[in-house]
Amino acid sequence: MEWKKILVNRKLSALILLLFFVQMIVFWQDCEKKDRQWIERYGQTYDTCLREQEQQHIDTYRNKVQAIVEQADAMGGISIFSQENSFSKRNVALTKEAFEPLLDIELTYVKGRTITEFFAFRFGGLCVCLCGLAVALEISEIRNQRVRSITFPTEQGRLVLAFERSEALFIWAFAVTFLFQTGILLEGTLLFHENPLTFLSCPAQTFACFADFPLKIAMWQALILYQLYRAVILYVIMVLVWSAALIFEHMVLAVGISGCFIAVEYFFYAKIDGSNVWKLLKYCNIWYLTAENDYFTKYQNLNILEYSVNRNAAIVAALAAAYLLGAGAGIVVCCRRYPCSSKVSRLQRTMDTVKAKLENLRGRFLERCSLPGLECYKVLISQKGLIAILLLAMLICYRADFTQIKRSTQQELYYGFTEHYLGEPGEDSQREIDQLSEKLARVDEEYGIQYAVAADAETRFLLGMWYDSFSQERLFLKQIQEQTESLKSISQESGIAVWYVNLHSYGHLLKSDDAMLNLGLLLVILWFCIGMYIGENGSGMVCMIHSSHREKDLYRIKIRVAVIITSVVCFAVLLFEIISVAAVYGLRGISAPVQSILALSHIRIHCTIWQYFLVRYLLKYLFFSAVCIGVCKMLETVICRKGLRNGTKNRKSV
Repeated sequence: MEWKKILVNRKLSALILLLFFVQMIVFWQDCEKKDRQWIERYGQTYDTCLREQEQQHIDTYRNKVQAIVEQADAMGGISIFSQENSFSKRNVALTKEAFEPLLDIELTYVKGRTITEFFAFRFGGLCVCLCGLAVALEISEIRNQRVRSITFPTEQGRLVLAFERSEALFIWAFAVTFLFQTGILLEGTLLFHENPLTFLSCPAQTFACFADFPLKIAMWQALILYQLYRAVILYVIMVLVWSAALIFEHMVLAVGISGCFIAVEYFFYAKIDGSNVWKLLKYCNIWYLTAENDYFTKYQNLNILEYSVNRNAAIVAALAAAYLLGAGAGIVVCCRRYPCSSKVSRLQRTMDTVKAKLENLRGRFLERCSLPGLECYKVLISQKGLIAILLLAMLICYRADFTQIKRSTQQELYYGFTEHYLGEPGEDSQREIDQLSEKLARVDEEYGIQYAVAADAETRFLLGMWYDSFSQERLFLKQIQEQTESLKSISQESGIAVWYVNLHSYGHLLKSDDAMLNLGLLLVILWFCIGMYIGENGSGMVCMIHSSHREKDLYRIKIRVAVIITSVVCFAVLLFEIISVAAVYGLRGISAPVQSILALSHIRIHCTIWQYFLVRYLLKYLFFSAVCIGVCKMLETVICRKGLRNGTKNRKSV
């Protein structure tokens, strides 16, 4: 019965579904962004490049495995790898034992970008972990102590209840993991038009991401194993949070201490190098297990007291120890600690003192706050508005594109050209374009002559490499010629003196206004607006509000607070978009005519780039403000109608 509590909790069920759909949208947007960036960088689609990589992996896989086995045999004769009871000798022996059976695998090319994207997608693991944390806090029922007061006097009842809640955690860990992971697989097959039966039946090593996978199993078996692995990881995390909530018996303390632990884990995950002696703290880590997938797809042994231990075996051992500790502590607390006992330990008295001070601080704050302050406190703290802001911040950071910090040769040439010739196309810029065009024409001519007289394959191969070294310059020449012709055409048709500007920077500024960020911002605004009114319904304060002569003033304050919070969040999101694009790409030439951006050449109004983006962002802000006011008015109308039906239409103030 315990697992059904999540189904009847509408808020938590809505949160799980919301994170599920957010994950699906982020996965779709990531695939589209990757395709767009690949064409921009290399001039070809990601599918084409992935097909070449997969084919090369299949052609060379047997030779690579054979080389690993032969290298392991050769290392046995080297002194540093042949010392008895040493990590090096044991590591070489285990590596050979793991990869030698893979020599019998026959690989053929199978279209399976779904698998590649599935194991490269990191955001889904974080969404699953957030759902698990919310479910664990709900099942712990630290807000409702009356149930424990009833079940504690029966010894069997409290023990059975503890095991039922542990079982409910496992059911929801498996259900949430299965829902989120299966959703990504199904979405991938629809996005890439792939038949799942083809890539599920082939060996796991068919795909390049499984090049170092040591088990000789089919892809569907690997996915089932990965599913179980993920479910166990989430289950252990949920058990630890559940036990922390039971031990501290206070939502703020439990969440705060869990947050501190997660922060320490992130420090180990981010700062410990893979070659460090403390790397066990990096791999047996919440962040590593939720945000990475290479622990499952790649083979690695860890040096633990000069013993070669498989990384997955070490992770499983750490999970088992954490589970025994968390489950044992949770069951002991459920069975031993009476909810209203007068005999408490020193630790319990310390925690009760801290809880009392927190409640006292909260009460003083509420007493001194005015009505707008109370509404801000309610929507940000009581209705978990800060969590919505945190989720939006995570989404913004995840969507931010900092990959262009490392630029290709083509991009370096283009950025340098547009910065040097910023302004209207002139004779100097045209002269440089003509010089580069003549240089590449001479290269083509020389390559044709040399290739025709080449005597052997090696010479032709070297000529091909020399010719390909000019490919980035050819892409730049094609790009700048197309932009120059477009600018001249715009000048002739509209009579506007357009400029050379960096189309990458302003193009990404236009694309940063994507559907995913807009949807996230809209959901956060709806969260704030609904939180302004839902508290009164839940606490039974609606009738008292209807009987007050300051009811209208309260609703005006609610709308005012909602608009202020919406404005702050909108400006923060827009400012982050502008700063992130400016830091990576630069925003030079903002005083140029807006028609200089080829995507906006159809605009017939004479305005500059900064004026266009100012109006664009202002309209976006007005739209979200209108949504905020409209939702608040709608909720206010619904609540006021309840008051009219209750006979408060003709009430008079006292």
